[in-house]
Amino acid sequence: MQSDIGFVTRVVGAIPSTRERSAALILSDEPTTRLDRLTIHRCKAALPFGGKYRLIDFALSNCANSGISTVGVITQYRPRSLHAHLDYGRPWDLDRYEGGLTLLHPYQAHAGIGWYKSSADAICQNIEFVLRSRAYHVLVLSGCEICCVDLERLIVSHHEAGADLTIGAAVAAGKGEHGRLIIDHQGWVRRLVPVGSGAAGLPAMMGMMVFSVDTLRRRLGEDAELPGSMHDLVRDVIPRMIEDGDRVLAFRHSGYWSNLQTVYDYWRANLRLLSQTPEPFDDPGWPIRTRSEIRQPVRISSKASVTQRLVAEGCVIEGTVECSVLSPGVRVASGAVVRNAVIMRDAVVGEGALVETAILDRDVVVGPGGRAPGEMPHQAWDASASTYVQIAVVERGTHIPSEEIAESLTLSGGLFLPTRTSGQGIAVV
Repeated sequence: MQSDIGFVTRVVGAIPSTRERSAALILSDEPTTRLDRLTIHRCKAALPFGGKYRLIDFALSNCANSGISTVGVITQYRPRSLHAHLDYGRPWDLDRYEGGLTLLHPYQAHAGIGWYKSSADAICQNIEFVLRSRAYHVLVLSGCEICCVDLERLIVSHHEAGADLTIGAAVAAGKGEHGRLIIDHQGWVRRLVPVGSGAAGLPAMMGMMVFSVDTLRRRLGEDAELPGSMHDLVRDVIPRMIEDGDRVLAFRHSGYWSNLQTVYDYWRANLRLLSQTPEPFDDPGWPIRTRSEIRQPVRISSKASVTQRLVAEGCVIEGTVECSVLSPGVRVASGAVVRNAVIMRDAVVGEGALVETAILDRDVVVGPGGRAPGEMPHQAWDASASTYVQIAVVERGTHIPSEEIAESLTLSGGLFLPTRTSGQGIAVV
């Protein structure tokens, strides 16, 4: 875990009760995602990662490790899986009488209250949660990003610079997957560059920021009254703050950071964990906490072949597993081969079955001799291998019949749906 405090070089002074006078709001939904079937049954923040974790574990662990004990999780889209995982905040020591973890759902009341329109509207509808906490600073965090950040340093940077808003900035490859920041030599943000503008080389805007409470309250109130506003922090509120001369600081994060935008991003980030030093889990002083299940120990048969793998509790392996990530309760039968795959909890790969370059959601069953689809509509350029990669995604609860080769079929809702193939060899529903 590595972070630099923007470009601020002054000696850090005392700030009023950083741990006790700061609150965090975690956004569990994202307005756009290209994760296809992976987010049909769950919000993105609840997406399993690294075998036993969920994406939201990183934001919650950053709060817990930084001493932030008042945390609100804003939920709306398919929240059931996320709610079950949060378990009243126990894994992060947030099940407490004062502060702790609070689920912030949309609700019906008087005029102006209801479904969240976007991120700024969601925070505006929950501004009373922040005010009741008596916080001086409020963190707004994405529950969908993978990174380890000392949030206390972020708050200190914000306070020492006298900023109205401080935004996390990270190095990111590619051109159009992230919003970008134009930062001057003193570390102040001068402009946001929208997603898709081709601004490669500029720091990426992280889903990690801290506002002074008075500034946030005032700016959200103004935005709520503006006709034509989409009520989004990044599209509406923050650009207006910069244009009006508010002090917006960059906090440079130099460690690992990933915001999974596509199926390929998700697949590749999981398989990266198989390296010798698997970021972001390589810092024993910054543990990533999660809700652990009570499962039996991993059982690997003497006839099994297991290499370069990440296997969670409760798995039973009797076949071959190569370069794959297995969540709790996965079963790989004798003669089965799992290669370059991400398999979620309680999936079963039957005898002699083949799962390769694929993502299997929970409770998927690949019958004896069956194969996970080999030709699916997720093609991405792998720069490290200088080739295109096609990744199969099998929806939760799907059953692939025995000895069924599903190379030209898309699986959805447990049924095989016929597909047509485009000129590039990608199956399109």
